[in-house]
Amino acid sequence: MEIKKLKPGYGLDPNGFIVSDVSLEKIDKVYQPCIQESIELLKRLFPQRLHSVYVYGSVARGEAVILKSDLDLIALFTGNLNPDELNELKKLASNLTQKYQHLVRDVGIAVADYDYTMDPANYYENAFLKEISVCVYGEDLGERFGPYTLTSEIAISFNGDIKESLHRALHRLKTASNEDFKTYVQGFARKLIRTYYSMVMVRSQVWTTRLHEQCEVIIHYFPDKEPIIQTLLKWIEEPITNQEAVYKLFKSEGEWASVNFVDEAKRSS
Repeated sequence: MEIKKLKPGYGLDPNGFIVSDVSLEKIDKVYQPCIQESIELLKRLFPQRLHSVYVYGSVARGEAVILKSDLDLIALFTGNLNPDELNELKKLASNLTQKYQHLVRDVGIAVADYDYTMDPANYYENAFLKEISVCVYGEDLGERFGPYTLTSEIAISFNGDIKESLHRALHRLKTASNEDFKTYVQGFARKLIRTYYSMVMVRSQVWTTRLHEQCEVIIHYFPDKEPIIQTLLKWIEEPITNQEAVYKLFKSEGEWASVNFVDEAKRSS
């Protein structure tokens, strides 16, 4: 399969730096009430600890579809949250999802720590804030990083945790309710696709956060994975409840990615 649209240099400027495809201007005003209420509730719950809030994903790209897309948020705190605080945050996200079910499929709130973010050792990991996220409250830490070229360090920092993610996903699938099972299937299917893309990102010199474009790049370099990719896309759109089929595919593909990730991600051609 030839990459027809995504030629090397796609998503990069003439100097090879990543061109961000997210911005405040791209966030549809229909999502603003949910975003603003999320911020206000976070401020109320963590008045002394909330540093900043970011939007990423399809809402930040201006590509969200009502009822089909998630609102993905990152809440950055000064200091780690304890288990009770994490539970409160989970309840907050669940309540927001329920309130805005007419608008979004899910309100997800990821957690980040200020000291971890500012540690020089995590510089490449912060390409996520710089290039993929939009600050909607507080100081925008993304402005302190970049510009970034496509490197194996970015690929590894984004998805080098596939082995740990696989173990968590398999455990959750075994004990999940039907509704949670569907959510976990969608989440890990996306994780696998993004992991495969990270494995070929450097050699392709294609930068994209759009899942269907990532699939195009993956299939170009791993043509034997096309049936797997098509299955994962189908499960993202319509999650199945066949635990045996899901467990078998996730275990096989997750283990393959775990073994081969670093070597593939470091390949430049």
